[in-house]
Amino acid sequence: MDRQLARAIVNKLGSTGTPPEFGIEHFTVGLEPYLKVIEDEYLDGILKYNLSSFKLITGNYGGGKTHFLYTVRNLAFGHNYCVAYVSLNPTECPFDKLELVYKGIAANLIAPRPADAPTAVRDKGIESVVRKWHDDQRQLHDRTDSLRKYLETLPTTESTSFSNAVRGAFAGLMAEDGEGFNDVVQWLKGEDVSKEMRVQHRISERIDKATAFRVLRSLIQWVHAIGYTGLILLFDEAERGMSISSSRDKRRALDNLRQLVDECGNSRLPGAMVFYAVPDENLLLEGSGGVYEALKQRLRSAFNETNPVGVRINLEELGIEPAEFLKRLGARLADLFEAAYEMKLPDAKRDAVLRTLADIAISAFAFDVGYRRLFVVSVLDAFHQLRATPALEFGRKEAEKLLRVTTQRLEQTDKEQVEKEEF
Repeated sequence: MDRQLARAIVNKLGSTGTPPEFGIEHFTVGLEPYLKVIEDEYLDGILKYNLSSFKLITGNYGGGKTHFLYTVRNLAFGHNYCVAYVSLNPTECPFDKLELVYKGIAANLIAPRPADAPTAVRDKGIESVVRKWHDDQRQLHDRTDSLRKYLETLPTTESTSFSNAVRGAFAGLMAEDGEGFNDVVQWLKGEDVSKEMRVQHRISERIDKATAFRVLRSLIQWVHAIGYTGLILLFDEAERGMSISSSRDKRRALDNLRQLVDECGNSRLPGAMVFYAVPDENLLLEGSGGVYEALKQRLRSAFNETNPVGVRINLEELGIEPAEFLKRLGARLADLFEAAYEMKLPDAKRDAVLRTLADIAISAFAFDVGYRRLFVVSVLDAFHQLRATPALEFGRKEAEKLLRVTTQRLEQTDKEQVEKEEF
């Protein structure tokens, strides 16, 4: 493994316990059965027949939801899907305001790319995908009139305004009209544009609550029309997207989710798959009223190797005992750490660190899947201590202290992060 990649992974995992966007396969444990079904049945299966699907991901805080979504993203890249990973939150991206959800998708849209390096800012967003589309077609059409004919025969989308906008952006790049390109891309990003610009490009719609679903469907249809297999939407932190003060807004958010689930059953979303991650399914299902009943009917069935059509993927039921899970995870973290610092940890002391921290983490946090995240951060901290002091004696007392301090640090970090994003 590349030393810099290993060091970047260790640094990210050791600081917050949250997975980096790159190199995720180097420390993935226990997800293989789920991922194989998703790849065989969906990414390399029904989605290639222009169908679509929805999956609900459940797992406690620190239980691996983000990790799972990143692995799905990397699998999707390998099958030529565009992907948008969107972290929902109550201010910038609440689920009751679909126009803001669309905006989040447009800002995070990524064309297929290698998954072993961070995504540069210039490679993320609908602007980047339009540029890549234009550059790819330029290589296939050496004459301007041929390129123009290709654009004219491009299938239209459900929203004529969206179709006109992507054609306008493409034409702007063809004409090397940077200002014109930026004007149209501004609309595609969900931002306000002048009436004159909309008239010039025959864009009759604004992207608002009345049009957001239609524009989202059009985005998926366009991605499919320009040669990608489809679009994978990964919604993370969905509980925060539902953290809405008004009960009316929450019902609207739930109804948007219900509508999205229903849309995945028709042909208007060719090659699309939606993953929606929450800590607890009851956040969506425990309540009275029509929208709760509608979601219960749609989201209750369990996904597993024998029932790939099930909707709910529970990351707390991986089929591996916690002790075995941490044993495998610890071994992979040790390999990463040794690659990062080009060293060999003393076998006996490394094994003692892993065994002691695993025992205490499981016993003390047996009812909280967050013990996985705590284990990861604590193990890497202990490895750093062992690297600095090879003769270090790391017993149960030291392990308990490290876990206690790490817990407090992670709780404080999470609190500060939420306050920073929401206020």
